[in-house]
Amino acid sequence: MATTPIQSSNFVPDIEAAVERAREANDRLAEVGREVSSAYLNSVEQYFVGLAKFERKLGEQSNVEAITSLLDSHAKLTEDVAKTSISATRELITA
Repeated sequence: MATTPIQSSNFVPDIEAAVERAREANDRLAEVGREVSSAYLNSVEQYFVGLAKFERKLGEQSNVEAITSLLDSHAKLTEDVAKTSISATRELITA
């Protein structure tokens, strides 16, 4: 029976370097996540601004004062809720 010599592996992993690389990758992923989230929030904000503009325009075209007032009030409420929600979400993202 032939025996093969057992080669001793002198490989010693550099744990600190591996941890640092993982930390850097995690930081990059977190930054990309913040950028994507910010772009998404910008789109949502534009959507609600457009929706409010549409409601106001619809109200202006109405000949009934009550409907004009109702649509204007709803547009204002929509803008306020969207602004507050998006602002709070942006704060969470940057925290």
